Amino acid sequence: MNKFKYTFVIFFVMIALFSCSKEKRSLKLLKVSEHSSSKVNDSALRNILNEEAGIILQTENTIDEDFALEQLKEGKVDLVIIPNNITNIESNFRTVIPLLPRFLMILTNQPTDYKNLNELLNDGIVYFEDQSRLDSLFFKNLYYNFNIDERKIRSKSFDEIEFEKESDSLKVYVGLTHLNNPLIKNLTYHGWSLFSLGNVDNYGKGSKVEGFTLMNMSVYPFVIPMHIYKGKPEKSILTIAIKDILIARTDLSNQIVYDIVEALTEHRSRIIQLDNNFNLLDFDYDKHVLSFPIHDGTRHYIDKNKPPLWSKYVKMIWPLISISAVLFGIFASFRNKYKRRKKQNIEMYYNSLLDIRSKSEEAIGVDNLVDILKELKAVRAEAMKSLANKKLDSGESFNIFLALYNDTKTDLIENLKEIRLKIQENIA
Repeated sequence: MNKFKYTFVIFFVMIALFSCSKEKRSLKLLKVSEHSSSKVNDSALRNILNEEAGIILQTENTIDEDFALEQLKEGKVDLVIIPNNITNIESNFRTVIPLLPRFLMILTNQPTDYKNLNELLNDGIVYFEDQSRLDSLFFKNLYYNFNIDERKIRSKSFDEIEFEKESDSLKVYVGLTHLNNPLIKNLTYHGWSLFSLGNVDNYGKGSKVEGFTLMNMSVYPFVIPMHIYKGKPEKSILTIAIKDILIARTDLSNQIVYDIVEALTEHRSRIIQLDNNFNLLDFDYDKHVLSFPIHDGTRHYIDKNKPPLWSKYVKMIWPLISISAVLFGIFASFRNKYKRRKKQNIEMYYNSLLDIRSKSEEAIGVDNLVDILKELKAVRAEAMKSLANKKLDSGESFNIFLALYNDTKTDLIENLKEIRLKIQENIA
């Protein structure tokens, strides 16, 4: 009888544990910049989070990012998808994970030889995609960097756009939208052409787009390949991209955030199968260009400690471990020399940064500071290349180098903004 009693108790304990592991968690998600013509259905994300993390997402849309941030701050929603160029400094928000990029898409109804974006926008009727405040901020920065007078643009809502190619007047569509936007495909089908922000052959050689992205770290250059829209475009298009990011409050459970990141990262291929819009989902990102620091739950996933492979086969490789202990002494001297060489290499990059900081203190003029910024970027690129080639250790010394790099970059950008502001004041 007692044996049956214990078996009965164990049975119900196991059921209870199983039920807890399958418990569903419900979260509210608010999406910003979700316009009628640029929507990407979030059902794929919902399905993966439901199946793999036991998270049920209740989603709503808005084009008012201030409303979305206020809802998140007050705890009325748990997650927000928002463009990665937020200027609202809120210490209680954290980045969960970057999501899909949107692209600056510019199309014209007539073949043009314009190589200047300013002339193109001033000569035609410009149909703009609906914009949130953050999108408007992006365009203000774009106008400033490309010397465009916004007051001269004859703009209309994209709802008024006419698809017919045949027209005496030049018409231009401008929008920050996803690559598979049906409107873009429809325009190209009706003979509209994509406009490139520069010669793709000059990309990587200091193009105007690279200058813009250098001064606006939340955006990055992107090349739209030829023939992706049934034979259009006929040549590659250079443009600008900005990612949407998933953010949460700091008090959202680390475990929930960990589960979200794990589900989306490890089941990326499954998400793409459900919706091919997500083939641009890229989780290899630079956390230093995000609007908010990453969430602790995300950090835990990134830094998770997986058991080493040898721990599963310790009995099989024990003889090899013993032999390696004998050989250790032989290779110890080589290892020490190797480490000393790496230390000398990182000191070389330290000295380069210090030289650049010294130059920046004596620099005058916008062009001078921009050249120094490019030189700074080149030093970081060379250091990252050395790190990839294992010529440097990714330890504390390298972290100090990155911190010094970021401080130098921030100081240079601030100096550049001050000089440009003074120039504008003198012109006014």
